Amino acid sequence: MSQKTYEQLVQRVQRAINSPLAQSEKCAEISRQPDDHSEDWARMLDDLGTVENVTLTPLDDTAEHVSIRWNPAEAM
Repeated sequence: MSQKTYEQLVQRVQRAINSPLAQSEKCAEISRQPDDHSEDWARMLDDLGTVENVTLTPLDDTAEHVSIRWNPAEAM
């Protein structure tokens, strides 16, 4: 596990969250890719889980496919 692989994962997730469709629906689905380190994936989910008004919902038994929902109105 390295900072570089973690940053690449976070950037990929940010692109998914910032896509026009995700922004309009205030929801995005992310999946762990084969080259994502399990430690990086777990850390990223932990980090996202600490953000206010963000809800993470596992879509499979291993939490490698996750729905992210956010409510910016609640953050005001």
